[in-house]
Amino acid sequence: MEARTLELVFPEHTNPLGAAFGGFVLGLMDKVGSYAAARRARRPVVTVAVGSVEFKVPIRTGDLLEVVARVVRVGRTSLTVEVEVYKERFGEDGRLLATKGFLTYVAVNERGEPVPVEAHAGAD
Repeated sequence: MEARTLELVFPEHTNPLGAAFGGFVLGLMDKVGSYAAARRARRPVVTVAVGSVEFKVPIRTGDLLEVVARVVRVGRTSLTVEVEVYKERFGEDGRLLATKGFLTYVAVNERGEPVPVEAHAGAD
């Protein structure tokens, strides 16, 4: 299961040197990662862990970001999602992998209690 979105980096998302705040990028990763996990779980999810995250190249004001999230593991109540952030600059060819990480979510009921994720073949 996958989810993706596009986001433009504005000055308010960056430090005085014009590089994106890590928290801004992590927030995008968490949001899109939760969409992929919720689609697979077919119910709400909550973030329980942020695993390894690697900031490979700087993200700057004016960059267009494509955030791609894929469910890579399904446990009894948890889902692990790989999230990649690609950047591209208008007027330049191609895009670069800027950030990559793994986040873990747990499927929950309306009271916020963990619930099993249904197994369905070919869904991941």
